[in-house]
Amino acid sequence: MTNKQIALMALEGRRPPRLPVTLVAGGSWYVHHAGQSFAALKNDPAALAEVFVRAFRDLGHDMLWTGAGLLNYPVHCLGAPIQDQGSDSPALLGAAISDLGELGSLDLEAALAHPVLRNIILSHHLVADAIGQETLILPTGWGPLTTAGRILGLEAVLMAMVEEPQALHGLLAFSTELIWELNRRILAHPDIPGLNLSDPAASGDLISPESFREFAAPYLAELVGRARALGKRSMIHICGDASRVLEDILALGPDGFSLEAKVELGLARRVLGGRVCVVGNLSPTGVFLSGGPEEVRREAQACVQAWGDGPGFMLSVGCDFPREVPLENIQALMSMKDGAYA
Repeated sequence: MTNKQIALMALEGRRPPRLPVTLVAGGSWYVHHAGQSFAALKNDPAALAEVFVRAFRDLGHDMLWTGAGLLNYPVHCLGAPIQDQGSDSPALLGAAISDLGELGSLDLEAALAHPVLRNIILSHHLVADAIGQETLILPTGWGPLTTAGRILGLEAVLMAMVEEPQALHGLLAFSTELIWELNRRILAHPDIPGLNLSDPAASGDLISPESFREFAAPYLAELVGRARALGKRSMIHICGDASRVLEDILALGPDGFSLEAKVELGLARRVLGGRVCVVGNLSPTGVFLSGGPEEVRREAQACVQAWGDGPGFMLSVGCDFPREVPLENIQALMSMKDGAYA
């Protein structure tokens, strides 16, 4: 079976003949090890695509999040300044608007027509042309609440939940349209079977379950539903502790949920097992960053044992990982494909 077939079985809630293993995010690592910079790659879709193709060829993901590291560019194309000169993930240097009253000044169509976003869309398609039959390609981008936090500033968004909730819903609706219109163009490729929505601003470390249900869940559900209407799959990633919203994730109906090490895999299995594929959740720092291959394998095996032998699971790091992670530690994680289920 191909890597893609293995990952699809897990995403469908089935148990493939071997353990699916992958990496989530990783854009900075891939760009750094290719000797490139985001500033150069954003203007060269073929070179950008080659970074992700090379990463797959070198590491052998069962599932590849294309676009990792590029998540801030849509907001940059709305007018926010960005720093992207090196291989660190591009960082916004400010917001696109200073208050919610400026929402009407944002030009969605102009952002989508920006050469950088056009290049990013093309790069996804070029990756799919090259390896879309071999590995499960999921383009990744920010979820609606995180996008809103990039457009306005996260602190301002958190304050608006209390002070201007209706105006904030307007920004969240705009963010949802930006995400969808970008992904609709990416998903036009037949070998791109779905999308990933990373929404760290929806973390239980930042907001309450009640705020999640009001300001994050409806917009995630909208995107999951739109993807499904196109016959495409969806995955959600939330950083930090998502333990208190696992039932909400189930209700949203994604095909997969990527979670961090703060979420106990046994709990995730009890709530989501067999209904939503769980992806995780080796710590991306700790031994993965500073330990050795045998330590990585031991920690990875502990994740497998914590999940058990149920279907619908992919072993992975729980979140983005530093570019300083040694290659041999990534190879140690990927070698778990040769191991057994718990």
